[in-house]
Amino acid sequence: MRDGDALRAEQEAFAAGQQVLGGEREPGTPAVQRLEHDRVLFTVSVAPARPGPNLVRVDTLPLDAKAHRQHRGLPVQVGTSEQDLVEATPRPGTDGLWAVVDLPEGTGTVLVTHGPRHRVPFPVETGRDDGAGQDARALWTGPDGPECLAAASAAFLAGADGAGTTTTTCPAAELSEADRSSLVSVVDTLAARGVEEVAVAADGSARSQEALQAVQQAATAAGVAVVDPAQRPGTRNALLVVSGWAEAATSLADTWALPPTEQPIRNDGTWLAPWLLTPQVVDSTPGVVLALDFDIRDPGAREFSNTLATYLPGQSPTASAYAAWRAVGDDASAPGSTTLYAASRAAVMPSMGGGHAHETEVAWFPGGTVTPIGAPAG
Repeated sequence: MRDGDALRAEQEAFAAGQQVLGGEREPGTPAVQRLEHDRVLFTVSVAPARPGPNLVRVDTLPLDAKAHRQHRGLPVQVGTSEQDLVEATPRPGTDGLWAVVDLPEGTGTVLVTHGPRHRVPFPVETGRDDGAGQDARALWTGPDGPECLAAASAAFLAGADGAGTTTTTCPAAELSEADRSSLVSVVDTLAARGVEEVAVAADGSARSQEALQAVQQAATAAGVAVVDPAQRPGTRNALLVVSGWAEAATSLADTWALPPTEQPIRNDGTWLAPWLLTPQVVDSTPGVVLALDFDIRDPGAREFSNTLATYLPGQSPTASAYAAWRAVGDDASAPGSTTLYAASRAAVMPSMGGGHAHETEVAWFPGGTVTPIGAPAG
C-alpha cells in the first residue's frame, strides 16, 4: 500500500503535468510530459512505460537568466520515491540527462529532484506485466534506448498511433532497406575510388550485425577487403561506422583523443551509417561522410526541426527521428535520391541557399554544416 506522501505526489503529478504528445497516458506508449517549476521548464520522457526497468530522459529549459541559479550544479535525480532516487547523467551520442528506473504495475509516479526543496512529480501508466515483448523492451534501457525514444517521439509528433509502439519501433532492432541501400552505395563508392580495404566498426545490436553482413557482401562483390578497425590501416583505407549512437560517439572520440602519432591514418576518411547523423556523434571526430536520402534544408526536414523545437525543446534533430517522422508524414517529406554529404560541426564549408536554409542548418547542426558533395557510385 502506498503511503500518504506517495499518494499526494501522484495526485499533484496528474493535476499539474502537461502531456506533450497529447491523448491519454497508455501503457506501452512513451509518456512525454512538461511542467514548469521555479521558472524552469522540465520535459520528462518515460519509456517503454511498462512494468519493470524504464528509460527516463530529463530536459530542462530555464525561463529567465535567474531561474534556479541557486541550484545550478546540483545533480538531477529520478525515482519513484525518496528512497530509490538515482542520478540522471549524460549519455554519449545524444543530449539530455538519462536514468533507468524500475516502475510498478499500473499507475505510478516518476519523481524528478534537484535539491531537497524541489520535487517535480510526473505520472505514468504501465499496465499489467504480461511478459510480452521482453526482448524488444530491453532495447529501451540499453545503449540504443535514446535512439528508440527519439524515433517513437518523432512518430507520435507526426500523428502516429502510439498504442503499444514501444515494443516494435526501436530502429536498432533491425536494418531497414533504406539504410541497407545507403551502406551498399557507400561500399560501391569507396570501391570506385580505389579503396582497398574498409575497416568496419560494429556493435552487438541486431541492426549493426545486419549492417556488417550487408557491407561484407557488398565489399566482397566489389573486391574490397573488410578489416577490423584495430588493424593497422593499409595505404587505401576507409573507416565505416555501423554501430549505435553511444558506441560510435565513444569510439570516435577515443580515437581522436589519441596523440597524433598514434591515430590510425585513414586516407579515404571516416564514413557513417545514415542513422548516425546526430550532432553528438559528428562532434566526436573532425569530419565524416554519409549517404543520405534527404537534405537538412528540405522542406520536410525544416518542418521536422521546427516541430521538435516547439514540442521537445532541448532535443536535437537526428536522422533516425526524422526517418520515423517521414514514415507517417505526407508526400512532401518522402525519401529522395541518395546523395553523399560531408558533415562537420566546424563550419568551414560554405552554406547553401539563402537565410532560411541557414536557419534550418543551425537548427540541425548548431555551428556546423551538412553539405552535399556528390552522388554515390552505382
